[in-house]
Amino acid sequence: MERGGMKLVVDTGVLMLILKGDPRVKDVVNSLVEGVKAVTAATNLVELYYKTEEKLGRQVALTWFNRLIRLKNLDVAYVDANLALKAGMLKAKYRGELSLADAVIAAVAEMEKSPLLTTDSRLKMVKEVDVKLYSVE
Repeated sequence: MERGGMKLVVDTGVLMLILKGDPRVKDVVNSLVEGVKAVTAATNLVELYYKTEEKLGRQVALTWFNRLIRLKNLDVAYVDANLALKAGMLKAKYRGELSLADAVIAAVAEMEKSPLLTTDSRLKMVKEVDVKLYSVE
């Protein structure tokens, strides 16, 4: 994984794999342990919570959510005017292909000039960012 000030931009699916201890994201976990900074969007925390509650129940969702927001080297990008504009431009460009949450996390990666780690193959279409796809098969 990248060093020297670069951040890893982490999508919901990769966050879930990290929390599950999935070996497919061992490289990401190792980078975080070594102090590499990561960033996710507030919209991804929304997705993580509701998807986890749907599949695993409220207690697991709360535990995972609280575990994530306490990570020292995970920053949360909140939607300000600049991020809203960039995400809106991506959503318009990839009309009908990107969800709002996908447009926001792609915009975070573009603004951070950092790789986007995801399990969502649709994000590979976003040419503005370097997407690293993790298989969920």
